[in-house]
Amino acid sequence: MSDIPEDVLADILSGLAVKILLQFRCVSKQWRALISSDDFIKSHLARSIETNTNRIIVIKDGDCLYSINLDSLDNAVRLNPPLNLNKQSVNGTTIIGSCNGLLCLTNTDKYIFLWNPSTRKYWKSSVCRIPLGVQYVVFGFGYDDAKDDYKVVRMVQFYGKGEESFRSEVSVYSLKSDSWRKISDFPYYLSYERVSGVLANGALHWVVNRKRRWGDFSSGDLIAAFDLRTEEYRLVPQPEYSTKDFYMNVDVLEGCLCVLFKNYSSVFEMWVMEDYGVEKSWTKLISFVDPHVHWFSHIVLPVAYSKSREQVLLLQDYRCFVWYDLTTKRKVKVDIGGMPERFHSHVCLESLVQLIGGVERGRKFQKTETVSCEGGSSFIEFL
Repeated sequence: MSDIPEDVLADILSGLAVKILLQFRCVSKQWRALISSDDFIKSHLARSIETNTNRIIVIKDGDCLYSINLDSLDNAVRLNPPLNLNKQSVNGTTIIGSCNGLLCLTNTDKYIFLWNPSTRKYWKSSVCRIPLGVQYVVFGFGYDDAKDDYKVVRMVQFYGKGEESFRSEVSVYSLKSDSWRKISDFPYYLSYERVSGVLANGALHWVVNRKRRWGDFSSGDLIAAFDLRTEEYRLVPQPEYSTKDFYMNVDVLEGCLCVLFKNYSSVFEMWVMEDYGVEKSWTKLISFVDPHVHWFSHIVLPVAYSKSREQVLLLQDYRCFVWYDLTTKRKVKVDIGGMPERFHSHVCLESLVQLIGGVERGRKFQKTETVSCEGGSSFIEFL
């Protein structure tokens, strides 16, 4: 095998699953160095994204996480995330987001974890103290490809003095610099509490309004984006809806921004922005009338396309997955072993992406380091 040119070997190995590559690191020093190199890790990641392979669904039930192979959809396998060590969880584990094989997790207001479930390496960082008078706190997680940096965004929204006034402070954590810093305030009112930013096309997205609202969820909604490269805010054009009275939210389907639309007439629609930022590229992918579709009930969320792209896997009511046939308009429930009764889901790539300085789950090495944090002290602790 040593006679194989390294570029040929790298091309062959880049098509393999992460589990096999982790085993192949033991073949020789040459193979270990190749598989652990930044160039190979990026090449393997790019190939997985291009071919839609090496994908899993990570589901969450309280503090329990499970993984499901997206190709086979056979069994849910219990995961062992690092934040199980933290006993301060009140509302269960929150999956802030998934990007390039990394999950951003939290189960406390003090820490966030960046974790690669394939390599079992993680990074733990403190979160700056939240001041009093807060209405909403939301997070987002993504990758800045210009700086080759992973970023966590935290928005803290405060009540203003007037009935319609508010202000929203924003902090950004950079994995590369290992520090938090404040940026310009978010100029929009967050429509929903505890909803993480949706990552699509290098930006995080939230449903927002221009002014503070009191119980009216049917008018004036906008889609705001935070660009992870420029760290600037912008509004995203929306589809031409058939009615003005509706409930909407945003999600992502294989990298494309989606709008989920429901109205009082039991109509559900899913729109996909095929060319990001271009208003005319919005396409109505799914539309049906269902008597069970009510204002805030009957949740339907996109997960992934089938390999033929003739079906879409949906999460329904946080209770089960269904295949929706785009031609026949019919839904078929997917039976998966070991599933919890209720759960949230995120699609995650299996990757070799490294967390510099990160440690493997279960090691007993510990290091504490003080770093800068706007509004209070912060530290990184590896357990």
